[in-house]
Amino acid sequence: MGAPMPTTEDKLESLFAKVRTLPKARQELAVEALSEIAQEETYRLSEDEQAVLGHALERAKRGEFASEAEVDEALNKRWP
Repeated sequence: MGAPMPTTEDKLESLFAKVRTLPKARQELAVEALSEIAQEETYRLSEDEQAVLGHALERAKRGEFASEAEVDEALNKRWP
């Protein structure tokens, strides 16, 4: 038999450990995202957000991730 499947708690702890190693700006993004998720009211994605995330999830399933340079560029981009 193989190793037991990781629990949700195990997965969270693993992700928290990974987030702690990220640059401060990316840690802050993670905190913002988790804070919104943890709020009492449920956030509903707009149709546009669902479309963007749907495409992003499909790319992730294919192993297509942004490079570190692309992430840095997006984080440092001046938004209108």
